[in-house]
Amino acid sequence: MTKEEVLLLLQQLPEQLREAEADYYDSLSRLEDAKLALHAKECELFSLGLVTGRNEQARDAEIWQHTHELRRVLTKAKVAVDQSRVDYDYLKNKLENTQLIAQLLLQLEN
Repeated sequence: MTKEEVLLLLQQLPEQLREAEADYYDSLSRLEDAKLALHAKECELFSLGLVTGRNEQARDAEIWQHTHELRRVLTKAKVAVDQSRVDYDYLKNKLENTQLIAQLLLQLEN
């Protein structure tokens, strides 16, 4: 890796890291929205008397009929949070490694 490449990375990575962090928090927000939508739907089902099962399994089955799509959205939101966190951590590690390379290059020049 040349000095020019290291300098270019040191200039680009902070902005990429900022964008990855923003994506992470956007993903967290979408996850919370999905959780809230699912909870609201479940409350609605109970308040409308659509859940009448005598035991937990029967109630879960009744709820599933009305919430499976929201649960799928929730699962996708969880995956998006995990992926955005991986992306953020990757860029953070890349920045730290590039900074170390820059320090080594400076020491080699002296």
